[in-house]
Amino acid sequence: MKEAFARNKVLSLLVLVLLLTNILLLVFFVWKKPEPPHPGGGTARSGRGETTQILEKEVGFDAQQMEQYRKLKEQHWDRMKPYFGELRTARNNFYKLLNEASVPDSVINSAADSIAAKQKQMDLQTFRHFQQVKAIGTPEQQAKFDTLVQQVIKRMGGGPRRSQPKEDSTRQGS
Repeated sequence: MKEAFARNKVLSLLVLVLLLTNILLLVFFVWKKPEPPHPGGGTARSGRGETTQILEKEVGFDAQQMEQYRKLKEQHWDRMKPYFGELRTARNNFYKLLNEASVPDSVINSAADSIAAKQKQMDLQTFRHFQQVKAIGTPEQQAKFDTLVQQVIKRMGGGPRRSQPKEDSTRQGS
Protein backbone atom coordinates (compact mmCIF):
# COMPACT_ATOMS: atom_id res chain seq x y z
CA MET A 1 0.00 0.00 0.00
CA LYS A 2 2.88 2.36 0.82
CA GLU A 3 4.32 1.71 -2.59
CA ALA A 4 1.12 2.89 -4.29
CA PHE A 5 1.15 6.14 -2.31
CA ALA A 6 4.85 6.64 -3.00
CA ARG A 7 4.32 6.26 -6.74
CA ASN A 8 1.43 8.75 -6.83
CA LYS A 9 2.64 11.49 -4.47
CA VAL A 10 0.60 14.20 -6.15
CA LEU A 11 -2.57 12.13 -6.06
CA SER A 12 -1.94 11.17 -2.42
CA LEU A 13 -1.37 14.79 -1.45
CA LEU A 14 -4.54 15.84 -3.22
CA VAL A 15 -6.60 13.16 -1.43
CA LEU A 16 -5.13 14.27 1.91
CA VAL A 17 -5.98 17.94 1.23
CA LEU A 18 -9.55 17.04 0.25
CA LEU A 19 -9.97 14.90 3.35
CA LEU A 20 -8.75 17.70 5.62
CA THR A 21 -11.00 20.23 3.86
CA ASN A 22 -14.05 18.01 4.38
CA ILE A 23 -13.22 17.54 8.05
CA LEU A 24 -12.84 21.29 8.54
CA LEU A 25 -16.17 21.95 6.83
CA LEU A 26 -17.91 19.40 9.04
CA VAL A 27 -16.40 20.96 12.17
CA PHE A 28 -17.45 24.42 11.01
CA PHE A 29 -21.08 23.42 10.36
CA VAL A 30 -21.43 21.36 13.54
CA TRP A 31 -20.06 23.96 15.94
CA LYS A 32 -21.23 27.16 14.29
CA LYS A 33 -24.41 28.33 15.98
CA PRO A 34 -26.91 30.25 13.84
CA GLU A 35 -27.69 33.80 14.91
CA PRO A 36 -31.06 34.19 16.60
CA PRO A 37 -33.70 35.89 14.48
CA HIS A 38 -34.28 39.56 15.19
CA PRO A 39 -37.90 40.63 15.89
CA GLY A 40 -37.80 43.10 13.06
CA GLY A 41 -36.62 40.52 10.58
CA GLY A 42 -33.04 39.56 9.79
CA THR A 43 -30.55 38.66 12.43
CA ALA A 44 -29.73 40.34 15.68
CA ARG A 45 -26.43 41.55 14.24
CA SER A 46 -28.04 43.22 11.22
CA GLY A 47 -30.51 45.13 13.42
CA ARG A 48 -28.02 46.46 15.95
CA GLY A 49 -26.93 49.97 15.22
CA GLU A 50 -28.78 50.03 11.91
CA THR A 51 -30.79 53.13 12.85
CA THR A 52 -27.66 54.83 14.15
CA GLN A 53 -25.84 54.16 10.88
CA ILE A 54 -28.79 55.39 8.83
CA LEU A 55 -29.03 58.61 10.83
CA GLU A 56 -25.32 59.22 10.39
CA LYS A 57 -24.94 58.21 6.74
CA GLU A 58 -28.27 58.98 5.11
CA VAL A 59 -29.66 61.80 7.24
CA GLY A 60 -26.25 63.29 8.03
CA PHE A 61 -26.37 63.60 11.82
CA ASP A 62 -23.08 64.78 13.35
CA ALA A 63 -21.52 63.50 16.59
CA GLN A 64 -23.44 65.95 18.80
CA GLN A 65 -26.75 65.07 17.15
CA MET A 66 -25.97 61.37 17.52
CA GLU A 67 -25.38 61.84 21.25
CA GLN A 68 -28.75 63.61 21.54
CA TYR A 69 -30.33 60.74 19.59
CA ARG A 70 -28.79 58.12 21.91
CA LYS A 71 -30.24 59.91 24.95
CA LEU A 72 -33.67 60.17 23.33
CA LYS A 73 -33.53 56.51 22.36
CA GLU A 74 -32.74 55.43 25.94
CA GLN A 75 -35.59 57.55 27.28
CA HIS A 76 -37.93 56.17 24.63
CA TRP A 77 -37.18 52.53 25.47
CA ASP A 78 -37.52 53.23 29.20
CA ARG A 79 -41.02 54.56 28.49
CA MET A 80 -41.89 51.75 26.05
CA LYS A 81 -40.89 48.73 28.17
CA PRO A 82 -44.04 48.79 30.34
CA TYR A 83 -46.24 49.01 27.25
CA PHE A 84 -44.85 45.76 25.87
CA GLY A 85 -45.77 43.91 29.06
CA GLU A 86 -49.22 45.49 29.19
CA LEU A 87 -49.87 44.62 25.54
CA ARG A 88 -48.75 41.02 26.07
CA THR A 89 -51.04 40.72 29.11
CA ALA A 90 -53.99 42.21 27.22
CA ARG A 91 -53.47 39.77 24.35
CA ASN A 92 -53.12 36.81 26.71
CA ASN A 93 -56.35 37.78 28.46
CA PHE A 94 -58.09 38.11 25.10
CA TYR A 95 -57.07 34.66 23.89
CA LYS A 96 -57.82 33.07 27.26
CA LEU A 97 -61.43 33.78 26.40
CA LEU A 98 -61.18 30.84 23.98
CA ASN A 99 -61.17 28.58 27.04
CA GLU A 100 -64.65 29.73 27.97
CA ALA A 101 -67.63 27.75 26.69
CA SER A 102 -69.68 30.85 25.95
CA VAL A 103 -68.39 34.40 25.86
CA PRO A 104 -70.66 37.38 25.21
CA ASP A 105 -69.68 39.60 22.30
CA SER A 106 -69.43 42.55 24.67
CA VAL A 107 -66.66 40.80 26.66
CA ILE A 108 -64.77 39.87 23.46
CA ASN A 109 -65.06 43.44 22.16
CA SER A 110 -63.96 44.88 25.48
CA ALA A 111 -60.87 42.64 25.53
CA ALA A 112 -60.08 43.56 21.91
CA ASP A 113 -60.52 47.25 22.76
CA SER A 114 -58.02 46.82 25.59
CA ILE A 115 -55.44 45.51 23.11
CA ALA A 116 -56.21 48.38 20.75
CA ALA A 117 -55.80 50.94 23.54
CA LYS A 118 -52.37 49.54 24.47
CA GLN A 119 -51.26 49.53 20.84
CA LYS A 120 -52.52 53.10 20.46
CA GLN A 121 -50.43 54.19 23.45
CA MET A 122 -47.36 52.55 21.94
CA ASP A 123 -47.91 54.15 18.55
CA LEU A 124 -48.45 57.60 20.08
CA GLN A 125 -45.28 57.22 22.14
CA THR A 126 -43.31 56.16 19.05
CA PHE A 127 -44.74 59.06 17.05
CA ARG A 128 -43.64 61.52 19.75
CA HIS A 129 -40.19 59.90 19.77
CA PHE A 130 -39.89 60.34 16.00
CA GLN A 131 -40.90 64.01 16.40
CA GLN A 132 -38.15 64.49 18.99
CA VAL A 133 -35.53 62.79 16.80
CA LYS A 134 -36.60 64.85 13.80
CA ALA A 135 -36.29 68.07 15.85
CA ILE A 136 -32.59 67.35 16.39
CA GLY A 137 -31.90 67.84 12.68
CA THR A 138 -31.47 70.82 10.43
CA PRO A 139 -34.27 71.56 7.92
CA GLU A 140 -32.36 69.60 5.22
CA GLN A 141 -31.86 66.66 7.59
CA GLN A 142 -35.51 66.80 8.61
CA ALA A 143 -36.59 66.36 4.99
CA LYS A 144 -34.30 63.32 4.66
CA PHE A 145 -35.62 62.00 7.97
CA ASP A 146 -39.23 62.30 6.79
CA THR A 147 -38.48 60.26 3.67
CA LEU A 148 -36.62 57.67 5.70
CA VAL A 149 -39.41 57.27 8.27
CA GLN A 150 -41.96 56.67 5.53
CA GLN A 151 -39.76 53.93 4.05
CA VAL A 152 -39.34 52.29 7.47
CA ILE A 153 -43.08 52.42 8.16
CA LYS A 154 -43.80 50.72 4.84
CA ARG A 155 -41.31 47.96 5.66
CA MET A 156 -42.77 47.48 9.15
CA GLY A 157 -46.02 46.11 7.84
CA GLY A 158 -47.99 48.60 5.84
CA GLY A 159 -47.52 46.88 2.50
CA PRO A 160 -48.53 43.51 1.08
CA ARG A 161 -46.65 40.42 2.17
CA ARG A 162 -44.19 38.75 -0.16
CA SER A 163 -45.80 35.35 0.03
CA GLN A 164 -49.47 34.75 -0.53
CA PRO A 165 -51.45 33.02 2.23
CA LYS A 166 -52.05 29.34 1.70
CA GLU A 167 -55.46 28.15 0.62
CA ASP A 168 -57.71 27.49 3.59
CA SER A 169 -58.76 23.85 3.43
CA THR A 170 -62.07 24.68 5.13
CA ARG A 171 -63.03 27.07 2.32
CA GLN A 172 -62.59 24.81 -0.68
CA GLY A 173 -64.78 25.45 -3.65
CA SER A 174 -65.55 29.10 -2.87
